[in-house]
Amino acid sequence: MMIFKDSHKEWQPIAGYAWEKGWHFDKREKFRVGLGFTAGITARKDFANYVPLPIVLPIFSASYNNVNMQFTYIPGTYNNGNVLFGWLRYSF
Repeated sequence: MMIFKDSHKEWQPIAGYAWEKGWHFDKREKFRVGLGFTAGITARKDFANYVPLPIVLPIFSASYNNVNMQFTYIPGTYNNGNVLFGWLRYSF
């Protein structure tokens, strides 16, 4: 579950699941890149006043030890959307 402010400064919740396949590029397995997908439900104020929307989006990441930078691409329409959304994740 995540909540953030969108480009209109309105709160946007999202809940779902992400699956990612990872590859290590060093012998000590400290550096890793990943590719997968995320599926879930989100809602936006500017889309029918928070009616739930299902989503399926690609996900990719780069990590070092326990710090993981993850990204997804949100496609849009003409002059609307096309967002590269990123967040930082730390694993204990």
